[in-house]
Amino acid sequence: MAKHPTIAPLPTDPPALDGVEHRWVTTPGGIRIHVALAGPEDGAPVMLVHGFPQHWWEWRHQIGPLAADGYRVIAPDMRGAGWSDAPRGPYRKADMGDDLAVVLDVLGVGPVKLAAHDWGGPVAFCLLLNHPDKVSGFLGFNTIAPVAKFDLGLIKHAWRFWYQFPMLTPGAGPKLLAQSDGRYLRMLCAWVAGEFRWTEEDTQIFLGQMQDPARAYAGSQWYRTFQVREFAAWARGRYADNRVAVPVRWVTGLDDPVITPTLHRWYGDVMPDCEFETVPGVGHWIVEQAPELALDRLRAFLKL
Repeated sequence: MAKHPTIAPLPTDPPALDGVEHRWVTTPGGIRIHVALAGPEDGAPVMLVHGFPQHWWEWRHQIGPLAADGYRVIAPDMRGAGWSDAPRGPYRKADMGDDLAVVLDVLGVGPVKLAAHDWGGPVAFCLLLNHPDKVSGFLGFNTIAPVAKFDLGLIKHAWRFWYQFPMLTPGAGPKLLAQSDGRYLRMLCAWVAGEFRWTEEDTQIFLGQMQDPARAYAGSQWYRTFQVREFAAWARGRYADNRVAVPVRWVTGLDDPVITPTLHRWYGDVMPDCEFETVPGVGHWIVEQAPELALDRLRAFLKL
């Protein structure tokens, strides 16, 4: 078996991207959240929320064009990721959504359009559900909302979450994520990718954060908190009585074996203005595999 290159620790400073400035916002609980900002300060705001094991750099292909269009682009690193703090304790997605609400308050913007990928979806949707006055629309790329029901379809789908259990195991999970060559995460990222692969440079930028024990712990907790504390509550209807008044759009690459349209079939009960698009030949990393498609859908969404 060929050896993978060693993963270097995440640099102290975020990678440079033309037109992007970096700020840190401190929550009332003392957690510092890193935010990448671009575009005119008085532009209509759009917040781009990344997934796992990524950070704001996931949106590198869309930030510049959206800023050039005149939007104020806000791309935070969620707690535990990138250049944000990685505290101990559970990583409840509602708490992480509250972090995003603080970012908006400190920046003095809103209501904001939200776009999210992967774990960014449930976090951003919690922001929408718990702070509806701060959000004017939601666009999800290969992601889900915290809305589900226990039924036969969900049971049949459950095997696809096998990869989460090694990562969420106490002690062993963080060590798995912190492997010096990143072999488990490389395997996982390839499994959900279809034909797409990150460059080694981007692999280093994303997986390098796991060389920090605090971030490896946080990554494990993203999954452990979901499986132990959140999933059953969501499926029992934690947000079933909410009604989302803003436009909601979902774009899903069909080569993703985990996030599939079967996970979206309950959404009409909560989101009256909800539309779905599926994209053949594109995997989980749709924002990077099909950057122009993602940008096109973002531009259309921002005009709603």
